[in-house]
Parts: sequence; structure tokens; C-alpha cells
Amino acid sequence: MNSLSKSKTAVVYGGSFNPPHFGHIAILSYAFDFFDADFYIVPTRMPPHKKVHVSFEERFRWASKVFSSFEKDNLFVTDMENHIEGMNYAIKNVDYFIQYYEEVILLVGEDALGNIESWYEYEKLLSLAKLAVYPRTRDGSLYKRGKSVLGQLYSRVVELNFPLFEVSSSDIRERIREGKSVVGLLPECIRKDVEMVYSVTRFFEGGKEH
Repeated sequence: MNSLSKSKTAVVYGGSFNPPHFGHIAILSYAFDFFDADFYIVPTRMPPHKKVHVSFEERFRWASKVFSSFEKDNLFVTDMENHIEGMNYAIKNVDYFIQYYEEVILLVGEDALGNIESWYEYEKLLSLAKLAVYPRTRDGSLYKRGKSVLGQLYSRVVELNFPLFEVSSSDIRERIREGKSVVGLLPECIRKDVEMVYSVTRFFEGGKEH
């Protein structure tokens, strides 16, 4: 933990980053302008909602390369989930960060909010942290679904009026599997490595990674 920080808020941006791409970079750029906080990129080791067949070490290395380009003193890429036993639930990360910060905010996509009832101990999580949610649909339908599920707890949700970035990690994996170009979708510093990983090893069933 950054013991020299003077910030009272931690924004935690977790995900498989499988691979990280320009959408992730753009979202983080907008978040820098929106929040006065320390920012933590947290690649997940064992996400509860999907299988990830690329090693944590590989994905952490990609994330470190990509996000280091920001050159910001308040941005940290952490391997903390690699040191947590068992399934990597978001509540475990919140329990950790809340020891060091007055406010913890999880930066997530609208799709995650739309599936909030499947999150482990989501009510406890929202009592400790806020969700800052960026759009993933054009009609905002998943915001509406999250609101209907959470009721009064929706006061713990911050709707971010960010642009909609339609590039996704699954699309990049699919394009590589099909032999299509991914130039312009992810940074050049990792592109060739990502192409090699996904073209040499077949991690796909029916065109999608599970």
C-alpha cells in the first residue's frame, strides 16, 4: 500500500484484462478527470463469473506495461489478488482497501451492475464501497436493471456519463482466433505478444472464452 499518499479515496479498477485494450485506457483517462483519488488496477486471478485461461502472471505483465504509460504517481498496478486464497470476490478487495482509505470506489462496467445480484455479499459490499459505473449499452438498460434490483442501495451507485467504448477483450480474442487484425484495438507494446498467446493456444469453445 502507498503509505505516502495523502488521498482519502481509492478507486479500484478490477478485471481480467484479458487482454487490456484502448477501451480500458480511455475509461481510466476519464476517471482521472472525474475523481480526486488514488487509482488501483487490480487484475483478477480467479474471477467468480468466468474462467480465464491465460495465466495471472501474463495478464498482470500486460496490464503493467499498458497502464504504466500514464506515468501518474497516483496510479498503481497491483498483484494483490495473486496473494488471496480461493475465489477472488470483490468484497475481499474492499475489505483490504477500507483499512487504508476513508472511501473506496469500485470502477465497473454497466454489465457488471446489471448482474449485481450474482455478486458475492453485494449488499455488504455496497455498505462499504460505492460503485462508479461506466456505460456498456446504448439504452442504459443495465443501469435500469441494477436500480430495480438494488432499490435504496442504488444511492451507492455513481452513474458515469462517459462515452460508450465498444471494443472488448472478447472481441479482440475472437478477431485473433479468426486471423483478423487487431491493430488499433490495443497498445502496440503488447499487441504482438497478445496475438501470439491467442493464436498459438486455442482457449476458445464455440468462438468464446469461458
